[in-house]
This record gives sequence, structure tokens and C-alpha cells, in this order.
Amino acid sequence: MRFVLFNENHMDLLLAWLAKPHVRNNWQEEGDRARIWEKYRTLPDRGVHPFVIEDPEPIGYIQYYEASKVGGGWWPDEKPGAFGIDLLIGDESKTGQGLGPEIIEKFLEFVCEREKNVTSFIIDPDPKNERAVKAFEKAGFVREAEITTPGGAALLMRKRTTSRR
Repeated sequence: MRFVLFNENHMDLLLAWLAKPHVRNNWQEEGDRARIWEKYRTLPDRGVHPFVIEDPEPIGYIQYYEASKVGGGWWPDEKPGAFGIDLLIGDESKTGQGLGPEIIEKFLEFVCEREKNVTSFIIDPDPKNERAVKAFEKAGFVREAEITTPGGAALLMRKRTTSRR
């Protein structure tokens, strides 16, 4: 499994994944191809690092960011060192197989290799998305609180760690 930096060549794949009901229920994107590409193209400018998950073929999308730096009403109380992640498994044939916790654990290691100041990871699934919540728990995340984010109701989950650098 590897994480490949997201680029324009991945757009058709991302759009196909975003249109799938199992993704659309929990990851809403509005707009046409040009608007979505503009959003994803500029993520690094806002401190968000986007990747495609390959195993060995592309199966999903994942991103990370330092929570205290993303702005937009997201994570105003987070301290430096807390990194947020978001992911989707777009390939339906890869869902329901227990692959989520493996992806999460490997991605957290990947982030710790890239970032020297990681103290914890946070994630904010919809509280009704039981499959996602269970996958995060299997990867070591602990439920902290039900919160309201700019994206709506969410369950704040955290995994404390120390950087490997």
C-alpha cells in the first residue's frame, strides 16, 4: 500500500468515487468538475496534503492537515501538533473487508515520517457512520465528544502519538 500525491490525473477517478452512494452519503462535494478540481488543486495552499491510496491500484482518497492551521471555522481549539485526517474508500469492492484500519495505521505512520511535530491525530466522522467509527476505533482512535463542525454534526475522535523524528 502506498500514498501518491493527488494530481489532475486523478480527477476522473475522484469524481467517480464521489458519485458512488456509499461515498456520497458521507463526503459531499458540490459543483462541476472545474469547481471540484479548483478546490482540490488548491488544498496544499491551505495546508491540506491530498493523496490517492493505492493497493496496488487506486482504491481511495486520503488527506491530512495540521488542525490548528486550516481555518474556516474548523478546529479553532486545537493546539499545534494535532493533525486531522479525512479519507474515503472509493472502490466498493474494497469496503467491508477490514481494510480501513490498515489504511489508517499506515497513513498515520506516513504522516509521522513527513511531519516532526505530531502529538495526536483527529478525525470527525458522522456519528451515524458506524462503519467508519468502528474502523477508527480499531486503528486506536478514542471517542472524545459529539461536536458541530462547518460540515455538520460529527464525532470527534483522537489518537495520541509521538513523532518518530
